[in-house]
Amino acid sequence: MLKKLLVLFVAMMALVTIAACQDEEALTLPDLTGKSKQEVVNILSGLGLQASIEDVVNIDVTEGYFVSYGEGFEKGQEVEPGTQVVVNFAKFANILPDLTGKNQSQIYSSFQKFPTLIIEIQTLETNDIEPGIFVQYESNYEAGDIVNNNTEIVVYIATEKPETSLYISKYFEGSDDSKMIELYNDSEEAIDLADYSITIFNRVAGQVNEITISLTGTLQGNDVFIIAHPESRAEILLLADMESADLFYTGRQAIAITHKNGTHTDVFGDPTAGIQFSNDRTFVRHDFVNEANPTFTLREWGIYAIDHYDMFGSHPVAYPETFALEDTYKALDYFTEKGGVVEVTFVWNNDGDTAYFEPYFMGDARVRFIGIDTLETGTGSLATNAQKYVESLLENATKVYIQHDPVSGIYDTYQRSLGLVWADDILVNYMVVKMGYSQNNYSDPTQALIFNGISLDQWFKNAEAYAQENNLGMWA
Repeated sequence: MLKKLLVLFVAMMALVTIAACQDEEALTLPDLTGKSKQEVVNILSGLGLQASIEDVVNIDVTEGYFVSYGEGFEKGQEVEPGTQVVVNFAKFANILPDLTGKNQSQIYSSFQKFPTLIIEIQTLETNDIEPGIFVQYESNYEAGDIVNNNTEIVVYIATEKPETSLYISKYFEGSDDSKMIELYNDSEEAIDLADYSITIFNRVAGQVNEITISLTGTLQGNDVFIIAHPESRAEILLLADMESADLFYTGRQAIAITHKNGTHTDVFGDPTAGIQFSNDRTFVRHDFVNEANPTFTLREWGIYAIDHYDMFGSHPVAYPETFALEDTYKALDYFTEKGGVVEVTFVWNNDGDTAYFEPYFMGDARVRFIGIDTLETGTGSLATNAQKYVESLLENATKVYIQHDPVSGIYDTYQRSLGLVWADDILVNYMVVKMGYSQNNYSDPTQALIFNGISLDQWFKNAEAYAQENNLGMWA
């Protein structure tokens, strides 16, 4: 009997031992979804486990609630009693979302989780992304960045980038009611003009009124499109691809090509100024310009005399760099006809703007060069160089002419002779300004003298600009 009891006791102890072992090996990590920190600590402690709590940024789970087990642990995993289990809990932060592919409405929705952020949506011109779709954050942010409350965040969405190859190539304002502008497509690809319009900025009493001219049709690559006022002369209307009574200006108005997104892609003149600058003139874009410019830059334009428009209809056009004394002026008399000339022989010059010529211009009748004012000889190297430069031009000329300037006349208040002095086909007055020996003092708003399609007034302005750009003489 005692033996049987002993065997029964041993069997029972074995069962208890097995049960105890099974309890130790059966610790399984539970699903803690939706549990707070305190609840997780209580659950794990009850299982004989230790909890190591870590906070991680997570905007999809309520702050302070379970997110996941730490590295090396997962739900359903069996662990030994007393194991220290890493548990991650949500910590809220303003983390910039990935907005790839989202439109404006979706972008605002993506920021609803971040009510303290100040969101501003702006457009960015690009043809790489569909219009209205997210392009990028402002330059110092990107998706995944964590920012503070009340931070201002600029988000850019795409807007169509206008063609920079479409620009105003020519502008004409005639002595009558004739007006026209020419557009040029400086690319190989056709441009849908319906995507653009012409805007005229008319400044009246301090206010700028905008007049819009809608465009239609297709402008092929390397081709021009001419718009004219319907009251222009017949020859101009024959050149026109389109007529518009709204194409009205008097030389004070700025003109722009405007894309359908509202961007002024190319501008002629200053929209805010209202200054008289282009009346009775023809402006032609220089051939070195190959794209639109939203800021008017005078050096991009060559200026022709009044009523010159024979260059319309093709582009680019080479702007004249030289001019000569034309036969029409040689046929006129210096003493009696404006613009007329007299042939003379150079004798000598005491400075850069006064010289003696035979037979008519000796002694007190010496010639004072119109439009220039060089330094007096003996006042420095610039004066000396000017005197020598003029002397060289006149001494080496085959023929020398003095021309009657229609504005200044042939005598000054001291009864000195006045003239435009030509050394063969070189106008000495003009070259003195171009070399920087004098500033430009010539002015003729009437454009009485025209050479190679450009008024002499403009030639002098071009000369001074050249000297300034190249730091010559007094501009060094």
